[in-house]
Amino acid sequence: MIINVKNSMSFIRRKIHNITHPVLGRILMLHRVVEHRSDEENRELEITPDFLEQTIETYRRQGQRFVPIDEACEIIVRSRTDHPFVCLTFDDGYQDNYDIAYPILKQMNVPFAIYVTTGFIDNRLPMWWYPDQQLGLGFEELRALDREPLCTIGAHTVNHPRLDTFSNEEQRKEILESKNILESILGHSVNHFSYPHGAYNDETLSIIRDYGFHTALMAWGGSIRRGANPLLLPRIELKQPCNTNV
Repeated sequence: MIINVKNSMSFIRRKIHNITHPVLGRILMLHRVVEHRSDEENRELEITPDFLEQTIETYRRQGQRFVPIDEACEIIVRSRTDHPFVCLTFDDGYQDNYDIAYPILKQMNVPFAIYVTTGFIDNRLPMWWYPDQQLGLGFEELRALDREPLCTIGAHTVNHPRLDTFSNEEQRKEILESKNILESILGHSVNHFSYPHGAYNDETLSIIRDYGFHTALMAWGGSIRRGANPLLLPRIELKQPCNTNV
């Protein structure tokens, strides 16, 4: 009986929380869009073009609206919306974001954001989880994406470390250098950030705030509800079933 009472109270608290903190929207986390998925653990980072299109169509049928990260930020700060939003975000900065994902999103008129690890640009540093493969965006592709009104470029550090294992000074170097490099390439301010591996600590948050980022994204956490912290925004990883290519 005691357990049942506790369960009932927990259920009531969740119901009250859902009423007072309604869902404002969802930020989807993606990495790669590829014609043929890998036969290894990196398969979880990959979806196919068909799956991307199906996902967009499914959310639209549900009456949800795709918005750029700047508009998502405005909705979160305002803490209300008539229709839940969906925001597409890509981490790391893969060449296939330009070659495969971008034409689909352009055709379907879907805004998106790409969070670039600046060391990976033009394959100056290898993506160690894909050994012996040249996968990073080039400078020209990055500039072309930035000229696209549907696309927002965000920062994702220089070397893709777990920031919570770094000193304050090391964190500042990784975060500020990535912001400065991107701003130098693109010629305008970069206002959005994604935590590599979703890792951060209190010092990271303080640095992100000091450098004036409007939003910073985690790698988990589910839907965004009223009262969310713009510098700790949860995301939902978009996963394609591992036994399918469609």
